[in-house]
Amino acid sequence: MMKRPGQRHLLLLFTAATLCCPALGGGSVYTSEKEVKVDENQPATLSCYYSGFSSPRVEWKFVQGSTTSLVCYDNKITASYQGRVVFSQTGISFHSVTRKDTGIYTCMVTENGGDAYGEISVNLIVLVPPSKPSVNIPSSGTIGHRVVLTCSEENGSPPPRYQWFRDGILMPEDPKKSRVFANSSYTINAETGELVFDPLSAYDTGEYSCQVYNGVGTAMRSEAIRLEAAELNVGGIVAAVIVTLILLGLLIFGVWFAYSQGYFNRSSKGSTSKKVIYSQPSARSDGEFRQTSSFLV
Repeated sequence: MMKRPGQRHLLLLFTAATLCCPALGGGSVYTSEKEVKVDENQPATLSCYYSGFSSPRVEWKFVQGSTTSLVCYDNKITASYQGRVVFSQTGISFHSVTRKDTGIYTCMVTENGGDAYGEISVNLIVLVPPSKPSVNIPSSGTIGHRVVLTCSEENGSPPPRYQWFRDGILMPEDPKKSRVFANSSYTINAETGELVFDPLSAYDTGEYSCQVYNGVGTAMRSEAIRLEAAELNVGGIVAAVIVTLILLGLLIFGVWFAYSQGYFNRSSKGSTSKKVIYSQPSARSDGEFRQTSSFLV
């Protein structure tokens, strides 16, 4: 069914309103696309239109995580973006974008000598296919204990989501919904790539691999690594304790035997000390001389 001219006009007004930000002082700032997706190494344009400003001053700022930088100041591209970005009255254009350009760009318009102000933000997403993920999978785990498997990928943009496979079979996020994994107890974090068994069961032995995808290019999978779910070796622990006690007993017996045979006393008998007996001299006259002290060795 064709829309009447009046209906079409209302639709265009509604669409523009969703992309428009009213400005202080009567002006307005808007964009044709609030989210721009473009492949890496391709050109990109972020639009910024405004009305109600007689002498506008335009600035663009870039926010990525906790980092903020100026792309354009007072209608001029800053030094760090010169040669890569071109400014115009309708937006900014990149000659070629990289994954580091992904983030939020805000167009801020002010009136020179006036109070009018308005801004609009555009989310630029540089599309990069994921690379082969790296995994950390233990070769064995103890049944009844908590075991964590991790998977990571650093290059994909937007950030990829993670999937896990056991013996080549996709693991559902809820194991109870699958007959194959109904006896397992695990959780999968599709955003961080963690696979946590809590606790590990005998059914969890197998070869595990991780796959990442972000809608760009093809999904990438890691190599498969085998995880063995093993029972706690109680017999081995008991044997180790017994051997330790036996060795400790032999050590104590050896010390006692050496002491009882006098090995420790003989070392003290080999050295004798000399005694010195000294007696104080008694009073005597100046003309009298005789031995008044004696040394006995």
